[in-house]
Amino acid sequence: MDKPTIFFSHSSKDRDLILPIKKKAEDITAGVLDIFMSSDGQSIPFGHNWVHKIEEGLSNAQIMFVFVTSNSINSAWIYFEAGYAYSKGIEVVPIGIGVNIDQLKAPLNLLQGFNIMSGDSLNNIISIINKKFNTQFKEQFSDEDFRLISAFFDESRYYFEIGDIFAYADFDICSQYPDPENKGQIIKYDIDKFFNDYKQYIDSQGIPYSSNNRMILTSGLTISLTGYEIEPKEFNGRLTPEQNHRLKFKISMYNFEKSYALLKELSKISIDIDIEYLFFHFVDSYTCLKSNEDISAIISEHNDVFLYLQDNVGSFSFMNDQKFSFCKNGTQSRQLEYVLKINFDISKVEPKNIIELIGKLTEKQIIFCV
Repeated sequence: MDKPTIFFSHSSKDRDLILPIKKKAEDITAGVLDIFMSSDGQSIPFGHNWVHKIEEGLSNAQIMFVFVTSNSINSAWIYFEAGYAYSKGIEVVPIGIGVNIDQLKAPLNLLQGFNIMSGDSLNNIISIINKKFNTQFKEQFSDEDFRLISAFFDESRYYFEIGDIFAYADFDICSQYPDPENKGQIIKYDIDKFFNDYKQYIDSQGIPYSSNNRMILTSGLTISLTGYEIEPKEFNGRLTPEQNHRLKFKISMYNFEKSYALLKELSKISIDIDIEYLFFHFVDSYTCLKSNEDISAIISEHNDVFLYLQDNVGSFSFMNDQKFSFCKNGTQSRQLEYVLKINFDISKVEPKNIIELIGKLTEKQIIFCV
């Protein structure tokens, strides 16, 4: 007689996180049940048809546990597996690890599940198995098991794909700015020279690129010149900057670390002006809290990592190295959208620091899946 089957639906990126849960559940159930986990190296033997074996595992399953993490919450695959299982009358149970299952989209958000918050919550797995199969396995998951899982999650949670949350990042450099030291005066920058200097540097480093007189494309980074220089206007004896002439940077989220490293090198060329912020634009499936009151309510609970900027309402700092805010961005020709603005000293902040900030904002539900 075939053993009752339980299906562990998960992201392959979470293999090392979920595998200890599977092994402990197998120990507790003493091999009476078959737990199918596609990435464990056993459920799908080498050389077998991967899709066919998953279909077979789904067909045999009586329970599906869907492990939801920052890696899998936007995965179409777990929604497909769960939808297929549910349509076959298989009991589907969402389990949140590091994310709240309240974030899930339909149909998973309609199903009763739980978040792993302790050893006791891990034992919900055994409780559900006992109820489903009329067994009496002891609930032997411990707080130590939870600690080990939490330790792994703490080490890996910031290595999510930043492209799952943001479509791209960008910023502009204008050729004219108000002089903060002398009101009514203008500071000018030769951004045409910056553009040509960037091209020469990229060429000298042997970095592959394509370009024309107004655009450079290289390593996930586009640098483009827009508009033309216009002399500042004078009003009541004061000059007003004309900011039509801009140098625009657009950064891909694929291999963000490499693109950021190049941007860091380019910042050493245009030393007259700092590259000191990035606007991060959300993909359609992610957004942020839009109320400063809501954001501040969460920030106030985590003063160990977040601080208020006392002279800038709506802006906060993370570990004192990065300032951030959420603001509307757009023009008359482009619909206004909320973006994450991160201010930083590019000479000091590494890409991992930016990713850590984004991970913390996601963990605390300031950034979330819609």
